[in-house]
Amino acid sequence: MNFMYYANEDGTSYLFTRDYYYKKDVSAGLRKAKSAARLYRESFPEGPHPTRRTILKVVKRLRETGCVTSRPRIRRPRNVRRKVQPEDVLVYAITHPRSSTKMISENCSLSKSRVWAILNESGAQPYRSTPVQGLLPRDAERRYTWCNFVMKT
Repeated sequence: MNFMYYANEDGTSYLFTRDYYYKKDVSAGLRKAKSAARLYRESFPEGPHPTRRTILKVVKRLRETGCVTSRPRIRRPRNVRRKVQPEDVLVYAITHPRSSTKMISENCSLSKSRVWAILNESGAQPYRSTPVQGLLPRDAERRYTWCNFVMKT
């Protein structure tokens, strides 16, 4: 038995069978939605019932399509432009080891969060430069001068 799910304008929802809609609305000969709504309320006083407008929509759909259920919604696919392979991101990250996630996302036409997800799934890490104060041998004279200055003051 197939069930249909409907929601009223006030936010309440309910389930009815196709056979029930067909018997109540078509074979019983109910032409007026008001009387059909009253009949639903009398038949099911404790549960939710469809509004007059919902009944009119169902009858209209039945007359137009011959089917009580609404047609399935056709949606656009989520990735409309192209299917991005994780290999594209990984190849770019390997060939450009100093590239950041921002650079990879711009070159691969992806969001930064998607690039992060691909890199984390593969175990790769993006390049990050870390500024460090490095001491070089040529700085020995400067360090010596600085230490003397600090000791004297």
